[in-house]
Amino acid sequence: MGKKRCIQLAESEELTLHEGVKNHPKYEFRRCCQALLWSHKGWPAKDIATALDLCQQTVGNWLTAWQVEGIVGIMRGRGQGRKPILSLNNKAHQQHLKQAVAAHYQDVERIKIDLQNAIGQPMSRDTVKRFLKKTITTGTVFGERPSISKTL
Repeated sequence: MGKKRCIQLAESEELTLHEGVKNHPKYEFRRCCQALLWSHKGWPAKDIATALDLCQQTVGNWLTAWQVEGIVGIMRGRGQGRKPILSLNNKAHQQHLKQAVAAHYQDVERIKIDLQNAIGQPMSRDTVKRFLKKTITTGTVFGERPSISKTL
C-alpha cells in the first residue's frame, strides 16, 4: 500500500478554502479548494482524484503547490489558459467588427465570415456573439442604437 499524503490546515486556511469553494468564480479553483479540504480531512489523493474525476497527478500537483506557495500556488497564473481570438483592446478587431456589423446588421453568421476573412483566424458563432455582447455592454464600438423613424 502506498504512502498516504495529507495536508494540515490552520483554522483560517480552512475557512479561506471553504469560502473559495462557495464563492470563487472559477470552477477549477473551487475544485482545487475542495480537494485541499478533503486532503485535510484525511482523504488519500487517489480517492480525491476519483471523486473529482481527475488524475491523481493533478491532485498531487495541487497539494505540492499549496505546501510550497499557499493559496497563491493554486491560483491560475497570468498568461495561462487559452488566448482570446477577439480582444476588446485590439483596435483592429473593433474596427473590423464595426464594419461587419454595418454591412450585416443582426446576421451573426455573415458578421463571423467577415471577421474570419479580415483577421485570418477561424472562430465560432458563439465567439462572435460573446464579442458583440462585450462591445455593446462596454460601449467601445457602438455609440447609439440605430433609430427607427416613425412614419404615419
